[in-house]
Amino acid sequence: MADPPTDISPFKWSVSLPYFDNNDPLINIPTKAMIHASQDIIKENMTSKVVGVGRQFVVKYGRGLDLIEGQNAIWVATHTGIRVPKIYALYEDSEDEIKYIIMERLSGITLEEAWPSISNAQKDMVCQQLRDIMQELRALSSPGGYCSLDKKPLPDSLMHFEGTHEDPSIISGGPFATEQDLNRAILQRAATFHEHLKGKAKFYERVFSEVFTNHPPTFSHGDFQRKNIMVNFLESGVEVALIDWESAAWWPSYYVYSTALFGCHRFQDDWHHWLEKVLDPCLKEALWVLMLINELYY
Repeated sequence: MADPPTDISPFKWSVSLPYFDNNDPLINIPTKAMIHASQDIIKENMTSKVVGVGRQFVVKYGRGLDLIEGQNAIWVATHTGIRVPKIYALYEDSEDEIKYIIMERLSGITLEEAWPSISNAQKDMVCQQLRDIMQELRALSSPGGYCSLDKKPLPDSLMHFEGTHEDPSIISGGPFATEQDLNRAILQRAATFHEHLKGKAKFYERVFSEVFTNHPPTFSHGDFQRKNIMVNFLESGVEVALIDWESAAWWPSYYVYSTALFGCHRFQDDWHHWLEKVLDPCLKEALWVLMLINELYY
């Protein structure tokens, strides 16, 4: 990885929308017609679709898409040496309200695809790079508390921070000045969206006040799973990149390990073991995060 720039103050930097990268006049980004005609479907869900357009581009588009994913990727690329997809354009079509993220098509495959067939030596090589990446992200100081880029609310839908609630008394997704404020919001919103949790609210309040304390805001990818890690094995080593930055924000320091452990799903392979070579374990906190997630979704 290249040395990151010395000026990494998040408070003084933002990405305006719409965004078009005009630094390379030889790059012709795909048109809407080309994007919608693509049969190279990489991923599709209810809110967005990801397609390949030629050998150079990947495009993510949809009405439910949040362009913060592209803004985060640009910000990380500008302020660190971490490999991320180069963003060529971020915009919303005013006619149909479809949003577009046009980005570089990276070489390689996801670590999720590669993991079953790579050696322990290759796993070690990948994890060493990932640890360096995590350390570089942690060095990005918060603009103030727990928040996303430009001191906006936390973006994570896992804890129901997406959007606002019709009841103004329901705490929003931030920003939060203290961990106690964040804890209060997590529990209030969980009980609001999940009726069965209301009777357990006092119990969780007691637990959170003891377990979730003294964790500084730390910049995190927000969805650190193998499906969001690209690897390209070369004779000289391996290129590692992170994709899908929509949940990146300044989370409590325990958050990245806890949610990454959740991403191990049924622990059907040894990824959870290698994860501790990348991230410092937060076992006590992770157990309670996993318990709350199970309460919310299972």
